[in-house]
Amino acid sequence: MTDYRAIDLAGMQPAQLASQPAPQLMWIEIKDLVIDDRYQRLLAEGNKRAISKIAADFRWSRFSPVLVAPIEGGRYALIDGQHRAHAAALCGIERVPAMVALVAPEEQAAAFIDVNTRQIRVSPHQIFRAALLAGEDWAVRCREAVEAAGCRLMGSNANTASKRPGQIYAIGLIRRMIEAHQEKAVTVGLTAMRKYDAGAIPNYSDALLTPWLGAVAATGAAVEELVEVLRSRRPWLVIDAADRMAEADGKPKATMRRDFFIIAIQAGRECVQ
Repeated sequence: MTDYRAIDLAGMQPAQLASQPAPQLMWIEIKDLVIDDRYQRLLAEGNKRAISKIAADFRWSRFSPVLVAPIEGGRYALIDGQHRAHAAALCGIERVPAMVALVAPEEQAAAFIDVNTRQIRVSPHQIFRAALLAGEDWAVRCREAVEAAGCRLMGSNANTASKRPGQIYAIGLIRRMIEAHQEKAVTVGLTAMRKYDAGAIPNYSDALLTPWLGAVAATGAAVEELVEVLRSRRPWLVIDAADRMAEADGKPKATMRRDFFIIAIQAGRECVQ
């Protein structure tokens, strides 16, 4: 039970609950749900694709109750959960769990705003940690590609003072590369960085790894080639030169940094030849 913790309110101030009727939890027929177009989003093509994706892998364990309010005629206005309700209907499900709040139309719109703007966002690190525990393919491949280089993909963020060499916090970058089938570039690029200077914490930052690994993927260079490039060119000097060029030409720094590393790798090959 060491992985579980109880609700802990230490260090937090009690809040005064506003006077209001308690909601009900019910199973409601989808045919009785209606959508108020005065504040709800219309279903564009992107929304329909999202609905189809939910339906294609529908799981009750991932379905949180929709939020509704009763209206005239025995129907319920759907405040939150439009995508989930549509996905359930696509799967032939007739009833969905719902939290029924007794609120007027104007408060329904306010609740819609609150639900969609005040949520605490889940960080990429938390998503990776959960996906790894669930055994999702992309997360396992990310971990394996990074660990093959002797590094560690971190499941939580940390301040600068707490970071250690070889710890990779750029979850988004690694995931994008893995989903683009660039596992080899991740492993080779990180291995070269470790061989170049294993103890330099900044060398494992997103700012350096994004252009560096992008260039490794573009060139297909081997570890020893890359180590020689890093030793002869000094990666942070490459970034500094790229940033100056980007500012002078009015171009994106991210693209210029990657291009400079590509040029450095190609120049290193020409010297060997």
